[in-house]
Amino acid sequence: MEKFTNWRDKGTGIAPFVPTPPPLSQERGLTGALNNLKFVLKAICVLPLVLVALILPESISKNIWPTILKVLVNWSSQLTTQGVKKRDQRGELPTADSGIYLANCSSPFDAVALWFLAQGPVAFCVPLGNGKQSRIVQLGIWQFLQFALNNGQLRQDESHFQQIKTKSQLKGHVVYLFAEGTTSNGKSVLPFGLTQETWDEFLGQKSINTASSTSYSGDNNNRQVAADVKVHAILLKINSSLTTPLKLDKWKYLVRASAQGVSYKCRIIKSVGPELTKARAALVGGDKFRLVGKELNTESKRKFIKEFGSRRR
Repeated sequence: MEKFTNWRDKGTGIAPFVPTPPPLSQERGLTGALNNLKFVLKAICVLPLVLVALILPESISKNIWPTILKVLVNWSSQLTTQGVKKRDQRGELPTADSGIYLANCSSPFDAVALWFLAQGPVAFCVPLGNGKQSRIVQLGIWQFLQFALNNGQLRQDESHFQQIKTKSQLKGHVVYLFAEGTTSNGKSVLPFGLTQETWDEFLGQKSINTASSTSYSGDNNNRQVAADVKVHAILLKINSSLTTPLKLDKWKYLVRASAQGVSYKCRIIKSVGPELTKARAALVGGDKFRLVGKELNTESKRKFIKEFGSRRR
């Protein structure tokens, strides 16, 4: 694996862009053919439910999709909230009034898992930029699915998506921000793809010293936080074989999910604060030594795709 040295973190040894597909024997030959056939049969069985779910309002269809996914991909999920007893987890589900949620991104199913958790309409946001300048755009759930299967990149020019400057534009929605700005294999949390300045503006914060807000690695003691700002983090973990750091064919991915089964672990970390460095560390349990270096960002991933985009995934 020496060829991945430039995309492997020197401290942790993690190569966050390298896919972790299942054994080749599970997707080729007779086994692969049987997996395709099983998925087709499952799809035929749930097709009537899918059509009904697509017609009904979201508030109603949301109760149908878990059944569909249970049949198609044996969907299961487990929720924990840091510092909250298991019997009280239900009261900690995300609502429009509970704050903004930062989440990691490693699979197209991430949006589905978060949608199931949300108590109300959802807004999925992704930062775009080059590290020095950034902006935030809103994606629908189907747009996010395409994003996650397309190297963690938008399939269309960003002009096709609504740019979000402040959280007030998303009033009444449960807001999820995939702060890394792309997908990884889930072994760590990538450097966030937005600047502290953009994040401050999104939250409606006021900065006394704007010079310190241009990078999320800086000291933010001079920032005044709006009283109603609440920032939480959600760590999403899915089977490693279902992460999509690189582009993957939709059909192949669905067949793989059907054969492997989709199992999620969702962990909510409450009140991580508005500083992006602290929020990112919170996603790995507060241990900064488990984070990959800042050089493994979205720009680094673009170079990785160019070099190794044709490898098996």
